[in-house]
Amino acid sequence: MRRYQTLLFDVDDTLLDFHAAQDQALDRLFDSVGIAPTTTVKTAYATYNQSLWEKLEKGELTRDELMATRFPTFFKEYFQKELPNNSLNERYLNFLAEGHQEVEGAKALLENLNARGYELYIVTNGVRFIQEKRLRAAKFTHYFKDVFISETLGAQKPSPLFFERAFAQIKDFDKEHALIIGDSLSSDMLGGQNAGIDTLWFNPKRQTATPDLKIDWEVASLAQVEQILA
Repeated sequence: MRRYQTLLFDVDDTLLDFHAAQDQALDRLFDSVGIAPTTTVKTAYATYNQSLWEKLEKGELTRDELMATRFPTFFKEYFQKELPNNSLNERYLNFLAEGHQEVEGAKALLENLNARGYELYIVTNGVRFIQEKRLRAAKFTHYFKDVFISETLGAQKPSPLFFERAFAQIKDFDKEHALIIGDSLSSDMLGGQNAGIDTLWFNPKRQTATPDLKIDWEVASLAQVEQILA
């Protein structure tokens, strides 16, 4: 029997280019409120937004708090510009949902793994309608037996509860033959460790992981994933 049969894929910056989607969404949002979407501004927002998601993963912030405050707080802190939240976040999310640029090699990998009979699943943090729309637009949905999204499960990666609820919906799930594939150390690799399954770190930037984090495999390109599973 294969070492792995059930493959759990992250979405953002593993299969779909989140930074490209975010970049175009921020361009449109900032233009709509009269702020020039310079590289400096977008970098500042990306850093600020990432800090909020890290707090969410640690349980220091709720999803509703994040969504309700991130843009008004950002505009106030960085531009001393008071903007009512109103539809800022909703507007941004709709712009973001239109971004479905593929990470290089993603479609070819999914096509080949699906043809070889692997059971593929999505495990992602984020907003349900955004992730589902992006996967549909990329024509990736049909490769997966199910899509598990934090908003639907009521828990975030890397929480064990996220994985417990996902695993409960996978027929005949066997941890010994499951592998999570993702780019994030804090949600995917730590999540896999917390869930007791093997981990494969997609690390195209060749970053360095902390030694106490369990990583079973590491690749710099998606083409290498198939080599590991050969």
